[in-house]
Amino acid sequence: MRPLNPGEPIGPRGFRPSARPGSGGVPNGPGASAAGSRLRRGRRALLRTAALAGVVVLLAGAGLYAFTVPPRVPVGTADTGAGDCTVSARTVPDRLAPPDEPQVAFSGDVPLRMSFSPDGSVLAVSQIDTVTLWDWQESRALARIDHESSAVPPTPAAFSPDGCLLAYGSLHGAVVVDLATGGRRTVGEERAVRSATFTPDGSSLAVGVQSDPDGRLLHLYDTGTWELEDRLYGSATLGSIRYSLDGGVVAGGEDGGGVTVWNTGSSSPAGLVLDRAGVGADAFDLLPDGSGVLLIRSGRVLLVDPGTGEVVREYVPESDGGVLVDVAYSAASGRVFAARLDPADGAGDMVAWEYGAATEVALGPDLPSVFPMALSVDGSRVAGLRTGTGDIAVYNTDLSLLNVLTG
Repeated sequence: MRPLNPGEPIGPRGFRPSARPGSGGVPNGPGASAAGSRLRRGRRALLRTAALAGVVVLLAGAGLYAFTVPPRVPVGTADTGAGDCTVSARTVPDRLAPPDEPQVAFSGDVPLRMSFSPDGSVLAVSQIDTVTLWDWQESRALARIDHESSAVPPTPAAFSPDGCLLAYGSLHGAVVVDLATGGRRTVGEERAVRSATFTPDGSSLAVGVQSDPDGRLLHLYDTGTWELEDRLYGSATLGSIRYSLDGGVVAGGEDGGGVTVWNTGSSSPAGLVLDRAGVGADAFDLLPDGSGVLLIRSGRVLLVDPGTGEVVREYVPESDGGVLVDVAYSAASGRVFAARLDPADGAGDMVAWEYGAATEVALGPDLPSVFPMALSVDGSRVAGLRTGTGDIAVYNTDLSLLNVLTG
């Protein structure tokens, strides 16, 4: 990926590719020939193979491979150094510095989303009209990025694998911000974007659009040229996108409650999981190896094989503490976490199970109630909006409090 200069756009404004019917959505024009597409796919395959090599460690007794974070892939070294440019108090450009005291108290009625930087040191808090980046360990706001067009509901901000870029959805495309320079660019500005995330090798930006003339609602942009390289079909509007660690599988949470899964070598879905009504589009998780989807159904968490729709395992709460509203897998602890809320008074708590045995973990009394929640890339940290207090807290996987954002 090429770094951005301050104020530089990230791709031709108004770029409208013309897709050939039956071509898998590869646009016509220079650089978009079938040979070029094969070369790009070959490049990504090599990068994915390199990223996966050496990072698979057998999780004893869990029945699943646990993964460490893959090596960072340099976005570009001309202006940002050797690919190590995750925003910090020393690197944030003046144009992104918060102009005033950051917001630290939030109403549960106002939607927000959270996401961690690749190294887990920065927490992005996305609201309808802004993204605030926090050094959560020091409870210090590092940057504030205001939207030119609001997004309702807000999309989680996505960091590139090297931490150099930040992407989020808006009513007019996906906005990509260079965290070293403050430069930004909009891709796919002709469509509203409901979700965005980078592939694990950093070669593409996956964007869930709200409309497409052919019903292909997952768009992929080449981060070297910022041009549309593919459109995948077979889903409804995607409110959340997740990749397997090696980038071979991508899953999208539909606004209507389903989860569509693709093998990235094909534009056709590999599986579709339905019957997930009553929870948000991001209330699911994809296992690190891409073999299964965790989702909420009928008051329990299910592990589902997306290819067959078969329920592989069930995680059932031992007590009635409210309605399950979010779920995530932690590779660091080998646990499945779920948030639940009491619809009557908004109270709730967290529940966790051992992944392989599906047995509930005794985490102690007075567990926090956090929703929405986010796990760090390595699964060692949990962040969430605390119901009742309206502040954002970060915990370890035993749900011991590490810090609260206080400004």
